[in-house]
Amino acid sequence: MDLFISKFFNKIDKKGRVSLPSSFRNVLPKSNRNEIILYKSIKSPSIEGCGVGRLKEIAKRINNLDFFSEDYDDFSTSIFSEIVTSNIDKEGRFLIPEDLKQYANIKTEAAFFGQGHFFQIWEPKTGLKNTLTSRKRLLEQKKSLRMILTQQK
Repeated sequence: MDLFISKFFNKIDKKGRVSLPSSFRNVLPKSNRNEIILYKSIKSPSIEGCGVGRLKEIAKRINNLDFFSEDYDDFSTSIFSEIVTSNIDKEGRFLIPEDLKQYANIKTEAAFFGQGHFFQIWEPKTGLKNTLTSRKRLLEQKKSLRMILTQQK
């Protein structure tokens, strides 16, 4: 499967490394299988991770904004200036930089949540709470993908 799916909870070792779930590693392109791209989420206190393809899609969407607008500046600065690449070792472990761990309040354990074409890394309790909040919001507002996509046209 070519999507980041499911959720996983992994301990951070004494050297500050955490294992990227093997199913997530399998989604990364073969040419860059030992590297992930990490950046601060602009929607939540979490870290977003992806491969090069997703990053190119984000760049394409930002490039569609008015080049001289504040939106362009805000998105390009908030995402691209904060991107960190992290190498994955043979055992599937990588380092989460300290500033990203602080941003997401991650200390001894990291929770990985698949988001389709990208994934999020959360402090476990906060990540689970976010999952419950998202599901509750969908159920209360009786949202469906068809309804949302129809409204966007």
